[in-house]
Amino acid sequence: MATGNQTTRLIIQLGDGATPTEVFAHTCGANSFGVTLTNNLGENTVLDCTDPLDVPGVIVRHLESQDTSATISGMVTTEAWPTWREWADNGTEKNIKIFLDESAANNGGHWILPAYLQSLELGKENSGKVTFTATISGAGKRTWTAAT
Repeated sequence: MATGNQTTRLIIQLGDGATPTEVFAHTCGANSFGVTLTNNLGENTVLDCTDPLDVPGVIVRHLESQDTSATISGMVTTEAWPTWREWADNGTEKNIKIFLDESAANNGGHWILPAYLQSLELGKENSGKVTFTATISGAGKRTWTAAT
């Protein structure tokens, strides 16, 4: 049975805001990444034009908006902490890159989009290492660039 080409090459990077060329970097300590692409639908009930009282209406759906959210989690490192603390404290918009690091032949590429840090959770158990989970919400249109 075929399994298809599988990948392990997903990462979410944070932009530094530099112009004219923004640099995106991996968060040291991050080891888990999740992405949700959402199509928000609207709907209308359309009645039958010939027999509107006896034929049930049909629901017609249409795209109203799109949304992107992401999660990043892992170990808190002292190198990455200032970036996340400042983003949480300032509540500013930051560009992120959702990167599927594959060749063009394997449909790789990336989205870039403006985003806000929705939540940052820190945790620790007993004498273990400090962990973090960040939830990021898109603040605008995501733009796909295919690998070259």
